Amino acid sequence: MTKSQANTSSSAPPKVDGLDFGFNVPLDRAELSSAKWEYEISRKGDPTLLCFGTAEMDYRAAPPICAALERVAKAGHFGYPYKRVSYYEAIIGYFNRHFSWSIQKDWIASNVGIYPSMQPIIDELTSPGDEIIYQPPVHHIFPEVITAAGRTAVANPLVKRGTRYEMDFEDLAAKTTARTKILLLCSPHNPVGRVWTREELERLNAFCLERGVIVVADEVYCSLVFEGVEFTPFAGLSQSASLNSITLVSASKSFNVTGLKHSLFVAENPDLRDAYMRGLKRNNLYFGGCIFGQAATEAAFRDCDDWSLAAVRYIQGNFEYLRSFIEKHLPLVTVTTPEATYFAWLDFGRLGLSVDELRSFFEDEAHVVVTLGEPLGAGGKGHARFNLGTTRSLVEEGLHRIAQAYERRTAS
Repeated sequence: MTKSQANTSSSAPPKVDGLDFGFNVPLDRAELSSAKWEYEISRKGDPTLLCFGTAEMDYRAAPPICAALERVAKAGHFGYPYKRVSYYEAIIGYFNRHFSWSIQKDWIASNVGIYPSMQPIIDELTSPGDEIIYQPPVHHIFPEVITAAGRTAVANPLVKRGTRYEMDFEDLAAKTTARTKILLLCSPHNPVGRVWTREELERLNAFCLERGVIVVADEVYCSLVFEGVEFTPFAGLSQSASLNSITLVSASKSFNVTGLKHSLFVAENPDLRDAYMRGLKRNNLYFGGCIFGQAATEAAFRDCDDWSLAAVRYIQGNFEYLRSFIEKHLPLVTVTTPEATYFAWLDFGRLGLSVDELRSFFEDEAHVVVTLGEPLGAGGKGHARFNLGTTRSLVEEGLHRIAQAYERRTAS
């Protein structure tokens, strides 16, 4: 099959309030050096490689973010930043505006990233040997952070019913013991793209409250929820949920500023906040921060709703193209329909390939990079996470390469 033989029609980039943000325009990579592209090309020694792995988008940041960073650079002073009232107003306003979640300034702290925020929480709220539950397939950092802290990582795998992933509450009940102290919730879920319903979250909240388990919610993809889907912050369920949870969130993924190293910790419960701040003292992370990350965060949450909406629409269009293409040209591959994120979760299990064979299938035969599912834990074997946060033309080219490799495999 050649590219001309397949349906390659592309819809125009979405517009919001007459603005075209250029999502269809490939970045000029001459001055770029990223883990997603340049590292992978160097690793493979393959300048033709197309990269759909690392979790960031191939889009220029929203104009208000670029303008905020330019103002900081133009000022020419890069000392320790101070969080002005406008910073907190931007954050509080965003979550109230989008999710009807009312948070207060005193609930908010910061860090350099979501995963580094987990360490002080685990250190202060658990003891060595305590159990922490995570729900695979999920980013491999979840169990790594737990075990590196000397705690016991307990997998509560998601179950797939039809084409939809759900939490397994029966398994959760069987695995929760007196030593279970924390549940790490990924919401929206990476890589399967689920947005947990209010009913699912309420059931989880009731379960954790009854057993004295604190919920730590990684909600970093909350601004990449597809149209027609409602996202509920875990802490926004009720005061009981708010007092028994910590929310970790950032502008990093949703607004493509992962390199600016600024994240948020939000907790209503003062005991949880105090524990977190104690933990930060081990690395002096309670002081200072990235002046650029702070400026980008404020601009993202205050001024970038239109860019965010346009990005979600464009990514949804990429997914619809991918789903149609795979149904037509890769019939042995199963596509999970995401409700959020910029990932397509693809099941190549029927090809019968080992993890090494699957990696070679993508990287050596198709000349594309994806994130393989097996390192993401139970339920990941045979799967691949394909990053849709790129131009339609690159999605098309990448899928054609995969289809050609697929044809060679299935014809032999």
